[in-house]
Amino acid sequence: MAPEWAPFRARMTGTAIPNIRLLIDAFRDRRLDVIFARIACLLPDGRDRSLSQRKPGWNNLLLPADAHAAQIVPALAPCADEIVLTKTTDSALTGTNLRLILTNLGVTHVVCAGIFTDQCVSSTVRSLADESFDVLLIDDATAARTDALHERELEVLNMIYCTVMTTGDLIGFLPGAGPESA
Repeated sequence: MAPEWAPFRARMTGTAIPNIRLLIDAFRDRRLDVIFARIACLLPDGRDRSLSQRKPGWNNLLLPADAHAAQIVPALAPCADEIVLTKTTDSALTGTNLRLILTNLGVTHVVCAGIFTDQCVSSTVRSLADESFDVLLIDDATAARTDALHERELEVLNMIYCTVMTTGDLIGFLPGAGPESA
């Protein structure tokens, strides 16, 4: 990996992934739904990807669904009864049937975390907000190429498309664990 990516990799592995793990555990402990979205093309040559995923430059990645790079990192592996969506564009809402799934589950509030703050996360947050979901974006469970880009995107999104908070704040906001609190 190029040296300019070292700060991103450090935030992703040292902050975002551990905090996403904490969020997943907190949701599972409270019997709240956990839904995963990963970006991958469904066809090996990637012709099913969105235009933004095929343009030259940053997004021009070919991630076939079976490729190692298109898999959810092992530290965040879904359980057998959790939904995993494969999207071919940045937004998990636009690129999948997530809207229908959330509606069927009776979900009105969605917690977003993941990589990259300024791309997939932002696109998903904006799409969810446009569909009238109340979105909570977890600052320390996301990462962008640079910390400045991450902070700027959070500043743009906060209080317009979502409420930005930390992992600890969200976990404190969740209902208590156990069947008696369900």
